[in-house]
Amino acid sequence: MQKLIGYIGTYESPASPGIDCFSLDLETGRLSAAQHRFAVPDSKYLSLFDGFLAAPVRRDGRAGICLLVIDSPGDSPLGECLPEQSPACFVTQDERYVYTANYHEGNVLVYDKSGKTPRLARTISIAPGAGCHQILFTGDYMLVPCLLLDRVNIYDRSQNFAEAGAIPFEPGTGPRHGVFDRAGRRLFLVSELSNELFVYEWTDPTSVRLRGRTPILPQNFTSDPAPASAAIRLSADERFLYVSTRFADVITVFALDGFQAAPIQQVGSGGVHPRDFVLTPDGNYLLAANRTQGGLACFRLDPESGKIGALCSSVPAPEAVSIVLSQDKRSNATGAV
Repeated sequence: MQKLIGYIGTYESPASPGIDCFSLDLETGRLSAAQHRFAVPDSKYLSLFDGFLAAPVRRDGRAGICLLVIDSPGDSPLGECLPEQSPACFVTQDERYVYTANYHEGNVLVYDKSGKTPRLARTISIAPGAGCHQILFTGDYMLVPCLLLDRVNIYDRSQNFAEAGAIPFEPGTGPRHGVFDRAGRRLFLVSELSNELFVYEWTDPTSVRLRGRTPILPQNFTSDPAPASAAIRLSADERFLYVSTRFADVITVFALDGFQAAPIQQVGSGGVHPRDFVLTPDGNYLLAANRTQGGLACFRLDPESGKIGALCSSVPAPEAVSIVLSQDKRSNATGAV
């Protein structure tokens, strides 16, 4: 049986004390029950790189980042660094550094992980309450969507993270998450407050051209609370784009043609509050993390049309916020995680 192993980051609650683990059967789309794996309170966002899992953590009134080894027998972090007041909402990493975006404190922190125990290497202060919600790289440049400032700040890593420009938005847009294509030429960005998909042509920070702007929801759509688009994912063949919208509780599929993005499908997320979702590497499944109801839901994908098909399975996942996947290297693996 071919399967994937996955990890779920959660908001802390009595039912979600840390990071959970699950498996996905790649033949049937069946999910195993999610089981507690790492004792990391408020592990809202996860990043997996070369066997190391990075996550925010809150302990004893302090917050920061922790590193974990996914193949370790225990559930304790390899190392932690706690210089923040509140946990970050986004984490990513490369060979040497872990980067966090802190929504409330309005900054980006860079942690050096070369010694396996992370240490704070740099703080990039933007503005208190800036709503920093993601960190996105292309070449030497780092982009930080600042939801509450209605702009995406751009920094040059080759110049000690010097400011290199910004992409402005109209007041009330709320840029949240983006993704580049492999060539680094197209930037797709979703807004939380105006619920729109923006498509940019990227050359460098001085040449960022808006090529498309498309509503994600039907005209005059309302909900209480107001709809809030969240995650964005690009298919491996770069023909389709997927966006989740909380409170509308839908996932929207866009067909891509160059810089044009046309909505072709909108379906329920399998629950309530789809904060995050991922696509499996084979392009056959979409997994949605529904934070308040529905848990982790697995849908079949049609790689040819890009459309979302039947719900294959779902399992409880209280306070699920983010998902990462790790290929199970065991052949013919059986049994639960």
